[in-house]
Amino acid sequence: MMKLTLLSTTSALVIASSALVPVLAQADPVSATSVSSPAAAKLQYAGALTFSPDGVLFVGDNISGAVFAYPIGAGTATTAAMPLDVEGIDGQIAALLKTSQSSIHINGMAVHPTSHEVYLSVSIGAGSPALVKVSLSGVLSQVDLASSTPTSWVVPDAPTPDEHFRDRTGDLPMPRGDRDHLKAMTPMRSMTIVDMKFHNGELFVAGISNEEFSSTLRRVSYPFDGRSSSTAVRIYHVAHERYETRAPIRAMGFATIDGQDTLIAAYTCSPLVLIPIADLKEGAKVTGRTVGDMGNGQPLSLVSVSFHGEPSLFVTNVGHSPRMIPISGLQKAVTYLPENSPHGGVGDRSPEYPLGPVGKALMFIGSSLFADKLDDKYLVSVTRDAPSGSLNLQALLTFPLPVNNLDEIWAEQDFKGGGK
Repeated sequence: MMKLTLLSTTSALVIASSALVPVLAQADPVSATSVSSPAAAKLQYAGALTFSPDGVLFVGDNISGAVFAYPIGAGTATTAAMPLDVEGIDGQIAALLKTSQSSIHINGMAVHPTSHEVYLSVSIGAGSPALVKVSLSGVLSQVDLASSTPTSWVVPDAPTPDEHFRDRTGDLPMPRGDRDHLKAMTPMRSMTIVDMKFHNGELFVAGISNEEFSSTLRRVSYPFDGRSSSTAVRIYHVAHERYETRAPIRAMGFATIDGQDTLIAAYTCSPLVLIPIADLKEGAKVTGRTVGDMGNGQPLSLVSVSFHGEPSLFVTNVGHSPRMIPISGLQKAVTYLPENSPHGGVGDRSPEYPLGPVGKALMFIGSSLFADKLDDKYLVSVTRDAPSGSLNLQALLTFPLPVNNLDEIWAEQDFKGGGK
């Protein structure tokens, strides 16, 4: 499933490389600032999504190397229950957009803060972007991008279209070297914007830059005025037993940790890292506090929820079941460094993993590709259905457990004479 996302992004970036918006050098938003090039003219790729509290939808565009802001509006508040369950949503999107199901690639999801309608970013075939809205009754409609006048902010130091990833053929005893070649063809620009979150009046953008110290966090003031701050981030990766500066944050959220406003970052393979917001200053190179490791895999979404009345993080991962991480476990957490980390075991087979206060794995049938908070009682997930392989859009109760698709497994209670 992740291969489809990777390939759709690759194709889009390769095909559109000749039309990329120019990216200029930055000068000195928030703390000290950088200035990006003039606003991008047109959305070329719809990727990561997030909303501001007043209903501005931010869309990450890795082809333009820019973020577009669409004023969707405050919307109408609803107190209705959320029994949202749309089976085969990829097929329904294909029908809506009059294309084949195989050409549809969902790249991101965000929930409107007031109406609780679900917005999905979509690529059609080699890259035509679309936004699809799903109502609480499960009705799909296409967002008319042409009728809206977005503003945009261009990433000042995005990788250039000709920068590619390293070919890892031969690194591991894998039978399909051609897949490593294909992966290496992906432009690094495809990770300019990996995740976005709006926090305390600023847009936080995680991704990579064209610098050697490429893992980068950006703070962008809104409304856009071309100014931002950019911080290079280093972490100690316990399982890899080394400091790393290249791979970006995959998913992020915010909480007050040890009395400080803190960004919580999940990385591939899968360290959990804390970075005080006060440290994210223009031009700074910071080392995040690694407080745990969730085990092999790639985080996809990190959602702030209340779980059994306790502030928590619902974290999905392509490599294993979602985890529920209590915020209380991150308070006064041990920072893992070379001197106090386990050594010699770099995988889930090692008894030390998962390491630190990374919560509990949850039963989840299928694989959650994208998750977000629907309201105070529900999560919503784009889930790859295990038997059929299609994508479903499902609301999940956070209490007592965000469990899904119990109709796909058989337990003691299903047999005659069983029960609660």
